[in-house]
Amino acid sequence: MSILQCRELFVSGRVHEFVVGNRLPAFCKGEVYMIQLLLASGTIALMITFVAYQMNKTRWLRSHGRQIVAMVTSIRQETGKTAWGLSRDNYYITATWTNPRTGRTHTFWTWVMNSHPAYRQGSLVPVVIDPNNPKRYALDL
Repeated sequence: MSILQCRELFVSGRVHEFVVGNRLPAFCKGEVYMIQLLLASGTIALMITFVAYQMNKTRWLRSHGRQIVAMVTSIRQETGKTAWGLSRDNYYITATWTNPRTGRTHTFWTWVMNSHPAYRQGSLVPVVIDPNNPKRYALDL
């Protein structure tokens, strides 16, 4: 029986001997589990792809980028809770740099979790930027 037939059987309730209340018939449950497995696998694949992309971006910036020095303009602290109810501190750090050739000011930010940043407002921090696109950057603290 196909997924559509199982769904139609469940929604329409035409075959009463197989459907009891809101439960799917036993021969449809395997297909429902297969859909859940596919959704979970797809989500994991997307997360792995995102992490791999971020790692490649950072690796490319380190080998082809230009290191500059930016000034920390703000450090914002937020306290939250983990999924297990434990307290967690997040710090959002913003730094700016003015390109001496163009006079344009660029803003960079990153977040640090569960550790107080070593920098203060007014400190100078290293930033690696893509020389052709300063919006691509790595701010490693």
